[in-house]
Amino acid sequence: MSSPYGTIFHTLKFLSYHPKDRFEFGHIAARDEKGLTAVLPGGRVRVGGRSLFRSPLGASFGGFVFAKPDLRGMMDIAEAMHASLAQSGYEAVEMVLPPSCYYSRGDENLRYLMTASGYRLHSRDATSVVPLEVFDGGAPHDVLARNLRRAERSGLEVEPAGIGDIEGFYGVLTKNLAAKGMEPTHSLEEIRHLVRAFPDRVVVFEARAGGEVVGGSLVMLCSERAGLAFYICDDPDRRPLPVAEGTLYRAVQWLKQRNVAFFDLGTVSRGTDINWGLVQFKSKFGSITYVREHYRLDLSGETA
Repeated sequence: MSSPYGTIFHTLKFLSYHPKDRFEFGHIAARDEKGLTAVLPGGRVRVGGRSLFRSPLGASFGGFVFAKPDLRGMMDIAEAMHASLAQSGYEAVEMVLPPSCYYSRGDENLRYLMTASGYRLHSRDATSVVPLEVFDGGAPHDVLARNLRRAERSGLEVEPAGIGDIEGFYGVLTKNLAAKGMEPTHSLEEIRHLVRAFPDRVVVFEARAGGEVVGGSLVMLCSERAGLAFYICDDPDRRPLPVAEGTLYRAVQWLKQRNVAFFDLGTVSRGTDINWGLVQFKSKFGSITYVREHYRLDLSGETA
């Protein structure tokens, strides 16, 4: 089923990288005489003794995916899916929608549907998105242009890494996150799995200096309109090098070659808690703010 609202995260092919016992998946599908009309990926989680349907489960974005952008039909299907979930024992539904720039039509049908169906907006996360047209005349910010020239003078080289060559990137990623008290969301083998499954849509851009891996970024082509920088990292011991700028600029070139309109550099907030350092860094790329919206719908008459 093709859809103006689908992303790579809505596909079973993407979700298949998870071990079978990691999540309790229970995806929902709707059909008519012509085939699939909608899907809702996700599954069961238990919170405070309550059974919730969460979408996404094991991905960045979830929510409804409809074959046709027909608002009345979409609302009818959503109502039927809610009834099915209630009959299956779910007490509430939670969804995180992608920013609207990911949709091939760029419309707000889904967001209106959420309100009309009784969902309440739980929170918004700000994400920095680059309209790639700002690079038509070169780097959109003087600071970025200077850093890219400095990267070139320092001999920084950035290219896509092969499946067998991403250990260096993963080592730097692990080191970078450990300095922040964090770990990668994916294992090395899981990243390999995604690159194998989506060789044209999941790319590791690896940065080298003097033959040594000093950072990189993992970029996903999520829809025909938008790419996402899932990981951005540099070696804390090589911090004077403008590695992040170099890898992201290489990703910009790769996306523009594929006529992609937007490059999501990732969230800069958790609800109202804003990381102003990230905002400043990403603004050098000419980014503007979109939002990832978190919705909840009660199915039981209680507060979710």
